[in-house]
Amino acid sequence: MSIAEEHADSPCSLLAEARGREDLSRRAVRILKGRFGLIANNLRLISNPEFFESRSVIQSLVTNVHAVPEIPFAEPLDARMYILDLPAAQPSVRIGAHEVFAVGDFTGLEQACSDRRCSLFGNIGLFFRFALAVLERCHGIFSFHASAMYLPERHELMLVVGGAGAGKTVFLLEGLRRGYQVFSTEMTHLEFRGGDAVFHKGSLVDNIRLGNFVYDFPDAAEQLGLDLPDVENVWAHKLAVDLAAVAPAADELVNPSLSLLFPKIESGRETAVVSDVKPGPKMVKLLFDNASEKIGGSALLYDRIPIVGADAPDIAAKRLDGMTRLVHDHTNLIMRAKDILAGTHNCMEGL
Repeated sequence: MSIAEEHADSPCSLLAEARGREDLSRRAVRILKGRFGLIANNLRLISNPEFFESRSVIQSLVTNVHAVPEIPFAEPLDARMYILDLPAAQPSVRIGAHEVFAVGDFTGLEQACSDRRCSLFGNIGLFFRFALAVLERCHGIFSFHASAMYLPERHELMLVVGGAGAGKTVFLLEGLRRGYQVFSTEMTHLEFRGGDAVFHKGSLVDNIRLGNFVYDFPDAAEQLGLDLPDVENVWAHKLAVDLAAVAPAADELVNPSLSLLFPKIESGRETAVVSDVKPGPKMVKLLFDNASEKIGGSALLYDRIPIVGADAPDIAAKRLDGMTRLVHDHTNLIMRAKDILAGTHNCMEGL
């Protein structure tokens, strides 16, 4: 009898037994220092290269993190994710500190999903959010929703902190025009190691709207050697663009000089309004809110399964301590911090 047949009428009871089932497929992957065991009755769900390896589709995890290499399924593992793909099962997701259990007709849900990013392993889906929480809890690695550019001659890291639509991609494309190196396109990770602030390289693939290349930065498309598709609505179409060729060799930056930019980019704005953000409560809050966004935010998987995030009081408290430590104990690293309201082509005006 298959696992699906045995428990088709009681998927919740199956979850408790899944830890010891030997007939489930297993693999393990690593994100930075985090080691994750993936266990499922459908191997395809936990090994689809579309999510774990591809550098050419917008739903891939490598548009969020630097890499998701496979590792041996062996202790020590920081966390496990159990997935039971049961035909016609009522979807159920439970997120714990070190385990996630997901039951549902995931084969059917994968086929019918309108946005493959919002799936078990899509780049704004369940595993990604859980992984960020585990990195905090097990390794003290905080993840900013921020792109980052590196200026090696000054050992300066320019962190562009902001959620969707804030203008992170605009700064990256303007930075390319100025010869900056790309350290991360979407998530930038911070770890305190002894007395040092260590930043880990993030994703090097960026999901960029075609309109940014057609209207705003045509020189960037030429610089990157892109063959732009002919589509009717260039602002509704995104390209997964690999920027690894313009990234620094180092995967870690220790105690770089920091430029913290908090942007809001408005198309057509002709003048930039730039103001200082002083080290203090406001800066701590801005960084804390940003580092909490992906972990704590609610999401809708497969258009029908609501999840309420992977945050918890213990890691939220540590995150606040981490942001306070960066702002107050490493003030010497913060060369400048700016709140920016600007247009596309004057985003770096006044910096």
